[in-house]
Amino acid sequence: MWNFTLNREYTFKSANNVPVAMVKVAIFYAIFTPVSTIAGNYLAETLGWNDFLVTILNMVCNFVLEYLYDKYVVFRGSIDTKVI
Repeated sequence: MWNFTLNREYTFKSANNVPVAMVKVAIFYAIFTPVSTIAGNYLAETLGWNDFLVTILNMVCNFVLEYLYDKYVVFRGSIDTKVI
């Protein structure tokens, strides 16, 4: 939620329809959450990776992937449309 709000307000300065944008972000998390959970469990339990390392990797992936998704899917065509 913080990523969405900060990206919308400050990074992309978008005047896009907020409910539509939130649904698009919810779709991202509907896919990202189970995939990251399964991958994290595989890395930690099957391969024996450190849990802290897996958490950091998951957070970095979330940050990067959500930024790219917001830029190229959610706010595409509405970047810098917000009137200050």
